[in-house]
Amino acid sequence: MFEPYRLVAARWHGYPAFPARDAMAAALVAAGPVANASGRVLVAGSVPEAGGALAYERSVWAEGVLGLRAQDWHDLMNLLVWCVFPASKARLNAGHVAEGGGGTGAGEAELAAARRRSARRDALTLFDENGLVVVSADPSLVELLRGFRWHELFVGRRADVLRSLRFLVFGHGLLDKARSPFVGLTAHAWVLDAPEALLAQPAPAIAAALDSELALAIDGLTSPRDLAPLPVLGIPGWWPANEAPAFYDDARYFRPGRRT
Repeated sequence: MFEPYRLVAARWHGYPAFPARDAMAAALVAAGPVANASGRVLVAGSVPEAGGALAYERSVWAEGVLGLRAQDWHDLMNLLVWCVFPASKARLNAGHVAEGGGGTGAGEAELAAARRRSARRDALTLFDENGLVVVSADPSLVELLRGFRWHELFVGRRADVLRSLRFLVFGHGLLDKARSPFVGLTAHAWVLDAPEALLAQPAPAIAAALDSELALAIDGLTSPRDLAPLPVLGIPGWWPANEAPAFYDDARYFRPGRRT
């Protein structure tokens, strides 16, 4: 689950304690320049004391400050995603700000806009926190995924999945949950097409190659229903128990899907 981020996180291998902010800031610089959608290079800083998630996004957009709390796994995961998917995170950040009122102030109009959450803002938040990128070289497998045909996908066509699909965790909240995986862990997936030759590359290389394409695709994210629910522990190779076909018989986890 952490494969796209291993090269960035390797700098902390052997650390005796949680990385301090200056150590995390060094990772941001080493991966950079990491910039927001206006081209402002990001620096590590404090999280705004008030205003919640929208204030956080506005700080990134207006000031180029990526808030990092001390010993906070959620913020560390967010930093990792910015380092690996900088263009996509920048596009998400711009979308958050635009959907939240568009400016950097806190006037009545902007506060009213923030209270009226749009379907697009809900979708951006869901992908930002819980997103997973499915990289596909076989549309027929994507059809099974979107149709919630889990047994057929992960058991009947397991060899095809291993050859023609790759799964990259994107949501920093999902990465945080992945530190202690549990049956029920579900991602919200966005599909990108790619040639099989790219799928043969290591996960960090796939992420780098697709970051700009994913950033453009985010503009088309208008509703949470654009994202496909995906039971994470069903992905071959990600959970030992899924080697047994009976693992996919649990309908509470591998649900049959939407009716409308």
